[in-house]
Amino acid sequence: MTINRFEPLVTILRNMAFKSYYAVAKGRTPGVYHTWPECHKQVFRFSGPVFKKFKTETEARKFIEEYEKTNKENDMKDALSIIGKRRQIQNNKGTDSHTEHSGSKKLKTTSSTKHENIWIDKVNDLTQNFIVDSDGFVNVYTDGACSANGRENAKAGIGVWFGDNHPLNVSEAVVGRATNNNAEINAVTVAARQARKAGIKNLKINTDSQFLINCIKYWMPSWKEKGWVTSNNKPVINKNELIEMEEALKPLNVVWNHVNGHVGVYGNEMADKLARTGSSKYI
Repeated sequence: MTINRFEPLVTILRNMAFKSYYAVAKGRTPGVYHTWPECHKQVFRFSGPVFKKFKTETEARKFIEEYEKTNKENDMKDALSIIGKRRQIQNNKGTDSHTEHSGSKKLKTTSSTKHENIWIDKVNDLTQNFIVDSDGFVNVYTDGACSANGRENAKAGIGVWFGDNHPLNVSEAVVGRATNNNAEINAVTVAARQARKAGIKNLKINTDSQFLINCIKYWMPSWKEKGWVTSNNKPVINKNELIEMEEALKPLNVVWNHVNGHVGVYGNEMADKLARTGSSKYI
């Protein structure tokens, strides 16, 4: 048997070539980790983790430093924004509604934007715990629930989940008809509005509704071309709800992700729980 005296060096170089560095900018213990299991312990079930895989330790540490710097700057911007909103609300206190000007856009505070004031009151901690993926997209899980779907006594609700005990979470009765599909659509509409109020630009929507995914990817483009009629020349039942959802999503950069329901996906289970609680509020 021949022994290659260079084999140890070859092994070392091979290991170096495939070595990875996991930067955990936000987790239980931020830092650089050399294996995925170590990284996983820091981010699993942690609300709003920020982490990314790199080929070099220098890149990994730079990622953490840049996150910390950006986070501090964003905290200051959020603080100034919230202070400004509070002052605006105080100045208009006592009136039924008011209009805020932001560039050429007008935002009228009425019952349709009831989440805004509630959200501002809830925001005490400026460092929001969002679940952000490696591409910088904030994860939100949406779900709709409907008991006695298709019947006169149906009750429907929506669930929007950004994280455990997150101030942007929503659990309420569906707006309009009490159907499961309407609830799924309404949940995304509300999620988009919540995200926009928080200044989120990149949003990843996780849903277990294959109907919703099909609407976005396949059906809606065709329906629009045909004047909102189906392949059977029948009016699209959820036309108004879908248009409202599309308008709410327009300012956002959105990524859609289909998840299987009731298989233990944590965010989906939490959104489902919020939706079922919301359906009990339907009148």
